[in-house]
Amino acid sequence: MSRRFRLPKDRIAALAADWGLLLLLSYCVYYLTNYWFRALHRVAPGYRVPFPGYAYAVTIVSTFVLAMLWENLGTSIGWKGVGLAQADREYRSLGLGRRTLHLLADLASWGMTGLSAGFALVPVAGLGTLLYGIASRTGVSIVPTLTFWPIGPWPATLGLTLLMAAALAAVGALCWWVAGGLWGWLWPRTKGAPAWVERVSRSLVCRASDLRDSRPPRRWWQTSWGLVTLLIVVMTIYVGALTSEISIHTMIQRAAIPGAYWAKLLSPDFTYFLTPEPDLRDTMLNAAIVSIFMALVATLFGFVFAFPLSFLGARNMVTKNRLGWAVYTVVRGAFNVGRSIEPFVMALFFAFWIKFGPFAGALALFFHTVAALGKLFSEQVEAIDPGPVEAIVASGGSRLQVLRYGVMPQVVPPFLAFTLYRWDINVRMSTIIGIVAGCGLGRFFNYFKNELRWHEVGAVLVIIAVVVISMDYISGRVRERIT
Repeated sequence: MSRRFRLPKDRIAALAADWGLLLLLSYCVYYLTNYWFRALHRVAPGYRVPFPGYAYAVTIVSTFVLAMLWENLGTSIGWKGVGLAQADREYRSLGLGRRTLHLLADLASWGMTGLSAGFALVPVAGLGTLLYGIASRTGVSIVPTLTFWPIGPWPATLGLTLLMAAALAAVGALCWWVAGGLWGWLWPRTKGAPAWVERVSRSLVCRASDLRDSRPPRRWWQTSWGLVTLLIVVMTIYVGALTSEISIHTMIQRAAIPGAYWAKLLSPDFTYFLTPEPDLRDTMLNAAIVSIFMALVATLFGFVFAFPLSFLGARNMVTKNRLGWAVYTVVRGAFNVGRSIEPFVMALFFAFWIKFGPFAGALALFFHTVAALGKLFSEQVEAIDPGPVEAIVASGGSRLQVLRYGVMPQVVPPFLAFTLYRWDINVRMSTIIGIVAGCGLGRFFNYFKNELRWHEVGAVLVIIAVVVISMDYISGRVRERIT
């Protein structure tokens, strides 16, 4: 039996979306249960309604089953999002009986898929156990929590390690053969072939636009996906308001308190704009220049690194083999990780590593700029018009000529526009980075704030606003000329 298979990516994405939404809904229910219990009973503010330890596992499993019920007995948000529908062989909607049969087969199919995934992970767990046991000197083993032999003289340990590695290879080959066989039986071996679920229920999963129903489409409030969407939106907003402790009444009641602060902020003191502040030994003008150049240096070097990396992070630029996809995955993953870490956190790290100052702030902005520009550049490369590229390839052009004449003319103008926009962003971020790194306008802002010198704080805010507005205007005009 062939072990080739094709996992349905659209169905997996739909199931993951439905499962995640139901988990979100279950968290909202859990939070509201605790909130209203504390509101209706005299308990400590931090009291939590006791739930058994297995409640989390039950929630995970039950929401998965509910997602399966939702997808089979109605149209779920996930299926609506990817445009899927259940139909018979004549592309008509299934009745309740066939949907129920499809549900039971679906539950069995996903259960066996998870079981086969467990088989595939057995050699990975064994290899991790072997490496950990040797590194920690706890013993030689390929079974977690079980030690076969203690660490002894290196010849004996090496021999036992090789023996365990051979056993692991044999077990891994068997497990992968079983997993591949199960997957090949459950899922289509060729594109367009029916899966095991569809063969059992004599149905098919098709695009919703291919259905041949003569019934008029129902309004959104008459569908399961519409009602659940409304419920999730309402509960998420409600729980979000409760967790954020939003209180309009408190804002109105205490509206007069910040009046004195606003009066001081709106009467800025520019004494130290050109005159050095005695403690900081610097002027506000020089601090503004430091912030601008810190952003400029980070943007320029970020562009230099992001430009070549963006082509490695574009699907249409990497070679269509395992090495190409591995490079693409690593580069795009690095972009996502870099963007997920705030420059504020990076500045803290570099400030403790190097020292407090503009260099630490520039490094933080640089790494975030590489990730942000790399993501934007790679998406721009993926969105190019393939016509010029195909024409150059058809005429026998080399890969370098394709990049030079087919890709570069399309991406250079938006690349420059994105870079200027990023410089605008970095100028704004540099003021906040300066609070952590102890440089630029952020240093003045943090010092005056801690000293409760609100007139000087107001002056710093005015300078920040002027700098940001000026950079935004200049970069906007330049972007107009480029594009």
